[in-house]
Amino acid sequence: MRNTTATVLHQWFNKVWNDDDEAAIDKLMTSDSFAHGILTEDQPKGAEGFKLFFRDFRQQFSQVRVDVDDVICQDDMESARTTVNAIHTETGKPVSFSGLCMVRTKDGKIAEAWNNYDFLDLYQQLGQKLTPA
Repeated sequence: MRNTTATVLHQWFNKVWNDDDEAAIDKLMTSDSFAHGILTEDQPKGAEGFKLFFRDFRQQFSQVRVDVDDVICQDDMESARTTVNAIHTETGKPVSFSGLCMVRTKDGKIAEAWNNYDFLDLYQQLGQKLTPA
């Protein structure tokens, strides 16, 4: 088993999210990658598409910290269980929610990602009530 602190996902969460390094997105994603569960099919692929989500999230939340709780690696796949802590910009409320991210890597970069985060918990912490469609 490889050193899990050297995984692509550790680099991703530490550089992109914890260090707020938008330039790291270009370094850690392939040009044709896609982030399922975050982007829609009509949005651009690769780093440019992900930057749309990144910038929007950063506008809504400050002091973002993503802790990698567990990582599992097999061949070109990595999966991480994470905890996100941040401050909601508009209300000043601290929030904490968890999720899973699984990626397929290619040449040390994220080629495809599947994201499953508990955004319902996040919305509830912000006092938002969701109604069925």
